[in-house]
Amino acid sequence: MKTPMGDRVRWFVAPALCLVLAAPAAFAQDATLRIDLGSGVGLDLVRINAATFGQGSREAEPDRADDELARDVTLSRDFYIGKYEVTVGQFRRFVEETRYKTEAEKGTSGGFGWSGTGLVQRPEFNWRNPGYPQTDDHPVTIVTYDDALAFTRWLSTRAGRAVTLPTEAQWEFASRAGSTSAYPSSTSRAARPTDLGWFKTNAGAGAQPVGQKSENGAGLFDMAGNVAEWCLDWYGPYEPGPVTDPLEVRSNRSDKPRRVLRGGSWLRDPRNGRSAARYRSTPGSRNADSGFRVVAGIEAAPAPAANDASSAAAASSDDSASPSAATVFGVLGGMFAVAMAGVWVLWRFVKRFVLGASPLGVGTKIGPDGFTLHAPRVPMGHKIQYQYVVDGLTKTGSVTAAGDEEMEQAIYTGGRPSSVRILSVLAPGQRPPVIPERPIRERDERNLDRRSDDDTPFRSYPSAY
Repeated sequence: MKTPMGDRVRWFVAPALCLVLAAPAAFAQDATLRIDLGSGVGLDLVRINAATFGQGSREAEPDRADDELARDVTLSRDFYIGKYEVTVGQFRRFVEETRYKTEAEKGTSGGFGWSGTGLVQRPEFNWRNPGYPQTDDHPVTIVTYDDALAFTRWLSTRAGRAVTLPTEAQWEFASRAGSTSAYPSSTSRAARPTDLGWFKTNAGAGAQPVGQKSENGAGLFDMAGNVAEWCLDWYGPYEPGPVTDPLEVRSNRSDKPRRVLRGGSWLRDPRNGRSAARYRSTPGSRNADSGFRVVAGIEAAPAPAANDASSAAAASSDDSASPSAATVFGVLGGMFAVAMAGVWVLWRFVKRFVLGASPLGVGTKIGPDGFTLHAPRVPMGHKIQYQYVVDGLTKTGSVTAAGDEEMEQAIYTGGRPSSVRILSVLAPGQRPPVIPERPIRERDERNLDRRSDDDTPFRSYPSAY
């Protein structure tokens, strides 16, 4: 339904005025952060100051999609965002230090790489080989949503501050950088979409090294084109009306659970690089036109308390510090260590023989919006059945083991589970045991037949979007 002319004018003028007034402060070019990744590799971020902006697109915008509802969004906290998309060289440092294996490298299916005519799935396609030549300066691709999050967790330890993926709102705000035009703002008012990024009309067969096109008004590169970028949000329609710090945490607002990607790619038309354009794909998609950039918090994490060097020096030169005192403290320290070891052994005994160990050593770790399965000894193809409780609702699901010694699978539940248990580990063809149902709320009865999307081994995901 068309909005009244007054509403359309108000949506355009008010956010535009706010952005014009806020632009000098919100997009200062000298506010940058560089994170040392080791071995001479760094990652640069640009500071974006909090403000209110118009998210989505106006009805008159060419190529506008139905899911780009215009609304006012307030970002209440400043943040840093990657100046460039995460590169192959930066991701390589992460792999070198952690020995991480991407989802495309696990199992036998591989990722979707460039065949010369399109994206096809082959075992040899992964972040090291997307099917086109690449250098350490190319954006890393064939990474899933969880692969990207794994990188951000490692980067958090390197940066000494919280690092994650951008929300849709953060991404679009940084892309617009004070502009209400269809495409990311540019330092040149006459810039065309192809001046800002790489699309199928100018990229050729593959992504291009980052930072070769014009920067936007915030000093960011490749916000349009090159590779589509994972965001934190689940895909779904926008809630109407003004919002503050929006993040879609519900996974059931689309035809199937899909995460958001932004920015278009080298495999898409320029219109897909509009600031408001939204795309979505299943979290396990691993395509040669999908990558990511990161955001970081402004505040650094507190550093560990430093030792008082002067006190230590004084103690070492103090004649009153007799050997007997040092011996006493040494004995007490040893007794404490032995006691802690005993507590740990007792806990392992209770967990295994009293509480019951998970089948085949499957471990779980509960987080704020789900849990992680750790299954280092489960053979490939075996199905791990689990059950969890969130907000009093009991649900079950399953994943199929990849046969990897470092297998970890993140399970999103939409909230912090109050309990998680492993029900069974089944060999291929083995019938599952009968699982007694726990009481659940009436409003959840329609979801009784829903199960995890990871019921079968990974075979193929469609290309993103």
